[in-house]
Amino acid sequence: MAKMLEGLKVIDITNNIAGPGAAAMLADHGAEVIHVEKPVWGDDARNYVPQIDGVSSCYMFSNRSKKSLVLDLKDPEAVEVLKKLAADADVFLEANRPGVMKRLGLDYEVIREINPDIIYCSISAFGQTGPKSQVPGYDIIAQAYSGMAYYTGEPGTPPVKNYFAVGDFVAGYNAFGSIMTALYYRAVTGRGQYVDVSLARGLLTMNMCIGDRVSGIPREKTGSHDMHLCPYGIFNGPNGDNVIIGAINVNTWRNLCLAMERPELAGDPRYITNDVRVAHKQEVISIIEDWLGSFATMEEAVERLNRFGVPNMKAYTVDDILSDEHALSQGWIRDIPTPESVKSADSLPGMLGYADFSEGELVLRPAPDLGQHNMEILTGCGLSYEEARRLTEKWLRG
Repeated sequence: MAKMLEGLKVIDITNNIAGPGAAAMLADHGAEVIHVEKPVWGDDARNYVPQIDGVSSCYMFSNRSKKSLVLDLKDPEAVEVLKKLAADADVFLEANRPGVMKRLGLDYEVIREINPDIIYCSISAFGQTGPKSQVPGYDIIAQAYSGMAYYTGEPGTPPVKNYFAVGDFVAGYNAFGSIMTALYYRAVTGRGQYVDVSLARGLLTMNMCIGDRVSGIPREKTGSHDMHLCPYGIFNGPNGDNVIIGAINVNTWRNLCLAMERPELAGDPRYITNDVRVAHKQEVISIIEDWLGSFATMEEAVERLNRFGVPNMKAYTVDDILSDEHALSQGWIRDIPTPESVKSADSLPGMLGYADFSEGELVLRPAPDLGQHNMEILTGCGLSYEEARRLTEKWLRG
């Protein structure tokens, strides 16, 4: 099968997770992605833990299938190299604080003079304009701003950070989708454009609390249960085990009542529909947890829930995920080859979760070692071997 994005050239001047993740998705489908890294240290994610043979697993996942080019963008010679590369690139992706690329002489206005067809995408914490545009930010800052941290946790507790880098991954998916949308528009109109992606905006769109203001009902922390859906949460059972149950429409609630051998609850006016169950949420939780407690093990309770078609799931650990029959059979977990510098492992597991395609070959190559492709890329854009060697040695040293 063909690689769907083969022939697409991407300049990736990003760090950490959001930008690299977006570029990695383009590389997954065959795009040539040149990851421009800082001298000496490279992408910040190279220093994240855990590491394998001194190489961060986060870096390896977020930069799979790319080429590494070390450039010191404070050096005018490096700026000229990047302009040469941008001249025939399709996508220019950067994730510096707003204003940095302009100071370097590499902002959209400059790059589109060189290449009017280019799709130039910037990823930042709060976007390129506005009162907070200069506020530095990471995923956790976006979680704070969006309300996610404030409303996560048990009632009465301080704000809680989500364990996963939700803001980074949402921004990465948004950037990927926005770039592909802009590429389609270019294919139709012949026009390139600028794309502005924000971590904070991505998480803000997930905040359902904002719509609650119209109803006049204040949003509150609800911990392991939902404010607007019932039953929809984590329920405790025998031996300290728990299970997640979601039975919010008429059919799934009726099935749960049948599983509990309490068919009368399905038609009880206090519980018949979701809205009234929400008003009697603590009663519903107690009924379900009392029933779960009647089993010797949670496995027995789950077996009965499954028999009656009640949506449920245990809370998976990483070990559960990596051994899960469904994830393995569907190819959701893939072995990503490790870089040449990693000797103790040939691959690491990665979750490639965005989609399957009936057409197109998936590309999974190792993330590059720092500066691994400097000579190839520099000589490829017209520099002599000696000049490429001189600049590579200068920029790798920093």
